[in-house]
Formats: sequence, C-alpha cells, structure tokens
Amino acid sequence: MNALAMIAHHPVPPARAARADVAMTRTAQPPALAELFRRYARYVATIGLKLLGRDDELDDLVQDVFIEAHRGLHQLRDADAAKGWLARITVRRAVRRLRRQKLRAFFSLEALGPDAPVVVDGGASPEERAYVAATYRRLEALPVPQRIVWLLRNVEGETLDSIAALCGCSKATVQRRLRAARDALGQDARDAGDLS
Repeated sequence: MNALAMIAHHPVPPARAARADVAMTRTAQPPALAELFRRYARYVATIGLKLLGRDDELDDLVQDVFIEAHRGLHQLRDADAAKGWLARITVRRAVRRLRRQKLRAFFSLEALGPDAPVVVDGGASPEERAYVAATYRRLEALPVPQRIVWLLRNVEGETLDSIAALCGCSKATVQRRLRAARDALGQDARDAGDLS
C-alpha cells in the first residue's frame, strides 16, 4: 500500500465524532442541520484531516463547516447534493485555515516545523510514517491552492472534474496547479498519475 494511502485509511476517532454530536444536539439547531451533521460530520472530518494533515484544528474546522452550512442551508435545494456541498465548504474552510497557518508561520507566531503532528494510520511502518511526515512538510512549502489539488488528486483520488467543482475553478486551473505542485515536489507525472 502506498504510504500516502495510509492517511486515507486513518479513521476519525469515534470519540471526537461523538463529542461533536452531543454538542450539536444540545444546541437548538434546525432538524435539517442536525440530520446533516449526523450523516456527514465524519465525512467532513475525514476530508479535513487529509487536507490539513494534522488533527489539532480538526474540531474547529468541522464546527466552521457546519456553521457555514447552517447559514447557507436555505440554498440547499436537493438533499442528495448535501455531501458534495459540504465537501466544497470543507475545502474552502481548509484553504482558509492553511493560509492562516502559513501567514502565522511567516510571522513566527506559529511554528509548522518538523515537530508538527501528522496523523498517520496506526498500522503504518516507521518508514511509512516518516515518508508521510516528510511529504506533508514538503507540501507545507507549496502555495495552498497547489497543496489542496495535489492532496485531492493523490490522497483522495478525486478526478480533475470533481477537484474543479470542489475548488470552484476550471479544470485547466486544476491541471496547472497540479503540474506546478508536482514540479515543486520533484514528481514525475508518470509516477503521480496523468493530468487528464
């Protein structure tokens, strides 16, 4: 199994999802939002974990996603589209968090250095853990839009069309960002999949 794929198999801890579920049921939320939360909180957390690469801000990200969802719930016309809608919100919120982390690191308000925790599947070997941690350190050096498309393509396995929809940009922009990320990471396009 590819070492980066080990991230994809790392489940969000059930205790975290349960805590969030209890917190959500205590508040007087519309039933539709509570149902969305029950159905998709784990999905949102899984995507967020992969995009952020660490779980220290995961609870806040999930909360931000569902706050934004609450504000825009009236725009959701089709319940079957909820999963994709929440994924787009998650990507947007993760991009904001990653940009804020980069800015704070630039001004030395927050260190992103080699000691930043990276979440890896418990079954990963020490070599796989080291590889995943090194890859995330290299990804932190990329501009956030490049990092996001690289992760969505290589960790989530999304198609270019779905990445374009999730990121709110054209397929050509996704291809450009993906190519730039691969160049910066020193990846050969044959090793990382094609751009079509």
